[in-house]
Amino acid sequence: MKYIIGSIAIAALFFGGTATAQAADDIVADAACCTFIDGPFTQVAGEIPKFVNPQGADAPHNVTSTVNGPDGNVLFGSATVPAGQSSPVEGAQYLSDGTYPFFCTIHGLSMSGDLVVAGGTPLERPKPEIRLSFPAQKLKSVRNSSKVKIKIKGVTDSSGIKLTVSKGKKKLGSASGISVSAGKTRTVAVKLTNKGQKTVKIGKKILFLVKGTVAGGKSATARRTLR
Repeated sequence: MKYIIGSIAIAALFFGGTATAQAADDIVADAACCTFIDGPFTQVAGEIPKFVNPQGADAPHNVTSTVNGPDGNVLFGSATVPAGQSSPVEGAQYLSDGTYPFFCTIHGLSMSGDLVVAGGTPLERPKPEIRLSFPAQKLKSVRNSSKVKIKIKGVTDSSGIKLTVSKGKKKLGSASGISVSAGKTRTVAVKLTNKGQKTVKIGKKILFLVKGTVAGGKSATARRTLR
């Protein structure tokens, strides 16, 4: 039996040619492990449904989209919660009309369901954004270690970050597959290529440029002269 929980009215869903107003669904796990109650679960675009793991449930569960979004992270998902607790399904507010499969990562595709979005207007998904800077370091340490330190700050949760360090038009080195959470900073030591090592051996000071790209988001740059 499908449980309809919640008090926010959603736009009409069409069944047999008749428009019927329904309430937004919570996504609910079955108390007996390991399935969700009968779905599909419905919502209006722009809403954030709630995942409920009921009292007396046999195990902790979560709701996780089976596909990733444009930023490389899961399209939507909840926290993993024990019996008697709930969690918002973040990312669902960005979904447009359609049917979106999900599952519990603890119990695999045997515990799966569908989230159906109909009506309303989805919220705009924030684009991943980072800021870059050079932490304090000496040119001598760069030469000795063959690495340039770069500090990344996550304006938003960002993954799939690639850093490219150069001197003028000469590429010195790169690093990729980097992730950083919103509001957090991470320092990455970018290893110089053999050509890059030779390039930085010359001169008493060098102007370094770093460019960072992030999957589905904005690029960022920073410059610093090291002596």
